[in-house]
Amino acid sequence: MDFEAELEKFQPSLDIEQAEDAIYGNSTTDVMDILETILNENRMGVVRDAEQVEES
Repeated sequence: MDFEAELEKFQPSLDIEQAEDAIYGNSTTDVMDILETILNENRMGVVRDAEQVEES
């Protein structure tokens, strides 16, 4: 078997390319995004709580 000739003939499947586009083009929220949002909201809550104490 001539591997070089086989590699030259190789063409990726369109299904794979379409799957890659769907995977890499998808901007889904993952666990890290959720944790960052929660942490940022908690930090802002602490800042707001501190501002309310200072105003009192």
